[in-house]
Amino acid sequence: MNRIVVFASGLVIALTLAACNPYEFNMGRKHIMVCKVLTSLPSVEQGHNVATLHDTGAINMNYYGATQYLLTMDLRLKRGEGIRILLRPDVEQRDVKDSGMVLTVTRSGTWMSTGRQIIFRRPDVKFQPNELMPISLLSENHYTQVVLGCDTVYKGWSDQMESDDIVVQALEGSEVEVIAPDWAGLPDR
Repeated sequence: MNRIVVFASGLVIALTLAACNPYEFNMGRKHIMVCKVLTSLPSVEQGHNVATLHDTGAINMNYYGATQYLLTMDLRLKRGEGIRILLRPDVEQRDVKDSGMVLTVTRSGTWMSTGRQIIFRRPDVKFQPNELMPISLLSENHYTQVVLGCDTVYKGWSDQMESDDIVVQALEGSEVEVIAPDWAGLPDR
């Protein structure tokens, strides 16, 4: 009986210590995801439903190793130019090893790049200051779809390895709110 108590106490202590990491927080409503601050702590205001990224502040979002997902969230540009979203990155601790596909959304347009090559450019899809921009990211095997507002800006196949991480980063001098993210499974067919 004493061994069970000691083991249970150790488990509680281990869980308590893991929950005290100031760089980790949970976000979401229906599907709670683990987020990690990848930059300095003051660069990200952490919240359960809203995280505010300041001047290159970045967070990593993860949902229990799910590499196939439909991630939806709203973004709001409070000041500056915009945001980068890294799709298919390889993140270890707070270090991004591979940028995979990078979606950049700014006041002057939207583009996606990979390995320094621009996949598409949409100057008509702009990040309007103080307006909500709904975003939907679908990843299914090697297929990716990106919807900004009601506009599908990208659909395509990638030979890059799938990842269970999404990195969201404010551009230099920008302040962006990440609002009510939901990392769900793939829609039923």
